[in-house]
Amino acid sequence: MANNYPRWDQATGAVRCCQCKHPIGPGMDIYLKSKGIYYCSACGLDREHDVGNVLAGGIEEAFMKDVSRLPDEAADHSLSVASRYMARQLDGGEVGPREVTLYTKEVRLNLLQLMELYPPSEDGDDTEDRRARLQERRRREQGGI
Repeated sequence: MANNYPRWDQATGAVRCCQCKHPIGPGMDIYLKSKGIYYCSACGLDREHDVGNVLAGGIEEAFMKDVSRLPDEAADHSLSVASRYMARQLDGGEVGPREVTLYTKEVRLNLLQLMELYPPSEDGDDTEDRRARLQERRRREQGGI
């Protein structure tokens, strides 16, 4: 039998709500957000209706802000899509406490790899042109030209 998440069920053992930390006894209604993420009936009603919403200032928003600094095709790369998915799970509280570090590390490593694959373009950087013009001007001034 496949476990489909999120879903409503009854608790088979004593657990605690991931949001309000109140105990949930066996046989009580429980909202299963994902494996190991349980909510009591009150918190479950809140969580049931915010599926897919990103928290303001969340990880996905920050990741997308970082990706926006890269060329446009970086946003469509498989690493970017996978990282957005993981960030959305982190924002939604779907990741267990033990996996949070692994998820954040994977998002960070994917972003670093995207930065290596898509280095910033140097089209708008005229530092070298200015430096060459300055050197040429100094040569002319020193040579009396």
